[in-house]
Amino acid sequence: MIYQYHIDFKDEVVLRTILEKNVRGSIVVREDKHLDLSETLPVSSIWHPIGKEKVRYLNTADFPKINTDTDWGLEVKDVLTLFWSKAREEIHYRKGKKYRPDRLRFWIYHTFFPITLERRSIYHILHVGSVEIAGRPVLFSAPSFGGKSTMTDYFIQRGHTVLSDDALGIEKVGDVYHAIASYPFHRPYRKPEDLGYPVEDFATESKPLSAVYMLNRSDPQSEIVIREIKGVEKFKAFHFSSFVRFNFTQKDRFRFFAEMAEKVPVYEIIYPHDMEKMPEVYEKIIAWQECLK
Repeated sequence: MIYQYHIDFKDEVVLRTILEKNVRGSIVVREDKHLDLSETLPVSSIWHPIGKEKVRYLNTADFPKINTDTDWGLEVKDVLTLFWSKAREEIHYRKGKKYRPDRLRFWIYHTFFPITLERRSIYHILHVGSVEIAGRPVLFSAPSFGGKSTMTDYFIQRGHTVLSDDALGIEKVGDVYHAIASYPFHRPYRKPEDLGYPVEDFATESKPLSAVYMLNRSDPQSEIVIREIKGVEKFKAFHFSSFVRFNFTQKDRFRFFAEMAEKVPVYEIIYPHDMEKMPEVYEKIIAWQECLK
């Protein structure tokens, strides 16, 4: 289950999976050898670095030779080009010279499908780690290399249900913001184009978001402090966690997360940058969450 959808890889036998229960829908992925990519693709966005690769957004209206029902595309330089079929609600792809099936799965799960969900106004996406504490989702927000993966991994190793160690869907239901788990993989290491290893205790239900923790690692001798953030400062937690920043996403994301910041409690946790202190940090967060009931 990927963001509560089943992804059906029709042309890649090695990637096919059994259809899960309780999914919102099934998205078919097809290789489309008839897409005409002979013309030079227009630059619909600048190249964005993701891992060791470069990606860019493609607006299919900008190149008429792709006379299909595609809505938009994502080009991963020399690897593959992905397109969203708005009429069929399918993902089509063309292989690049560096294509591999595992890279197809990575780019769909990690980047293309979450952007598609955001474009279709189904979810908004945050680049965060997320686990459940006492059955309630919490988010870990930080700048790049700020400790999200380490914190998420520590909670996973202690038996907490995982929603994400990389990106999370947010759905607004009335005035309540729900957390939507991404994909059942965890990557405690940093290896480009690798989803990580499968996790068994993966969230399958949409649940109201309990809190956001903005991580602030300090010197090894510092005390562990948790404080509530209010006002404009709260928005930093969402700014740090912005997903792939194509221009077309910025205005709507700003509005959505500004409204979310008014409804969801955000806490800064200052803690020592020392793995030996992680048990204390863990217990502090658990105790803090217990007080929020």
